[in-house]
Amino acid sequence: MARHFGTDGIRGRAGEELTPEFALRVGYAVGQVLRRRYRGRKLPYFRHRKKVVPAPAVMMARDPRISSPMLASAVTSGLLAAGTNVVDLGMLPTPVLALSLNAIDSIGGIVITASHNPIEDNGIKVFRSNGLKVGEGTEREIELLLQHSPEPLPHAAFGKVVNYDPREIYGAHLRRVLGSGKSGARVVLDLAYGAAVATATEAFSQFGYDVKPLHAKADGWKVNVRCGSTDLGALQRAVRRLGADWGLAFDGDGDRVLAVDADGEIVDGDKIMAILTLGDPRYRREHRLVFTQMSNLGVERYLRELGVTTYRTGVGDVQVLAEMRRRGINIGGEQSGHIICWDRQCTGDGVLVGLLLSGLLSRSERDLGSLAKAIPTYPQELVSLRVADPRGWQQDREFLRQLRRLTGKYNRQVRIVVRPSGTENVVRLLTEAEDAALARAARDEIAGLFAALEQA
Repeated sequence: MARHFGTDGIRGRAGEELTPEFALRVGYAVGQVLRRRYRGRKLPYFRHRKKVVPAPAVMMARDPRISSPMLASAVTSGLLAAGTNVVDLGMLPTPVLALSLNAIDSIGGIVITASHNPIEDNGIKVFRSNGLKVGEGTEREIELLLQHSPEPLPHAAFGKVVNYDPREIYGAHLRRVLGSGKSGARVVLDLAYGAAVATATEAFSQFGYDVKPLHAKADGWKVNVRCGSTDLGALQRAVRRLGADWGLAFDGDGDRVLAVDADGEIVDGDKIMAILTLGDPRYRREHRLVFTQMSNLGVERYLRELGVTTYRTGVGDVQVLAEMRRRGINIGGEQSGHIICWDRQCTGDGVLVGLLLSGLLSRSERDLGSLAKAIPTYPQELVSLRVADPRGWQQDREFLRQLRRLTGKYNRQVRIVVRPSGTENVVRLLTEAEDAALARAARDEIAGLFAALEQA
């Protein structure tokens, strides 16, 4: 059976792997599976729930990519053909949909987005009725149904579409979980021409920040192109030019955030989590944090010296959140800026985390630069190696033998992580060492091994 789901939903090149025909079949399959699996279970972020449309209902949202309306229409058609009603939220960040699932009667949700991926890609993220991403069991059920043609329904059984704007719900939630303090700090927001355009500027303005938006038009041809959390150059220049106190960059669907200090220096997700864990009263009392295997060892050792217990998981917010829930920890995330504050939101939320960090900075006697510089990091080399099959090397015994030889050569001097991407046709390679030259040497040798494999 073909495997369509990766580490974060279904991803692929729009018009090639992700065609309208395929998206329609996905919508139909998701509608069938969600109707069987989920009965409106919610997380306790809201006391009361709104009924926008009769059950069963699935909520839909999308990012501004040029291919998103096409794919959203196709998925919606599949849901309707499965007899499922659709609450269409329009162009909104993924975390707004995830939170809204807990405020509105529904059996699940779908977001059309490729998040941080290149503009040519798109994707389909599927959520349970409580705003959490579906698990592997649900994914397998959906993929099994994709092998078969949809069964026709009688005309009276088709679903219907209702449009709904949940931004008031989202704004009220931010005020409730973050308080109502005001700040006059000047903040540059790089919205990446993405879904954060719909919420970020208004959210920061309501907390009193002097907001300077960048790439603030929802442009389907430019999402993540030389901007946002995947390319911080424009934000660094804008922060320095405008004399801002700090800057924040989001990705295409608004579930990630990275920061830039007043001097234009980058503050990644590891350091943001460290600052929040040490500075936010809730997380400081908890003194525990969940990282992934890609997180910087220097940051981890610094936190441990200060008494913070850290845990590492595999890559992906699903694995991070599973570990957080298993251990009863409220903060965790990834170096990429996908950070979950479980006591305040059920998924990564760039705007919420950005506001949380900004509120902490507004109350602190130290600026972002001094806080970040106090946290040591080890030199890391992170590269994405383009391959035809991200998992093919795992079946090649001779290649694996050579890879083991190389990793053994560097042994305890270099931390090496090699993993297939779950969202692109690349292999992610991380090398980390106290000696930057060693990290680069290990990177080059392993990258050369993959290059030789691709040419063979």
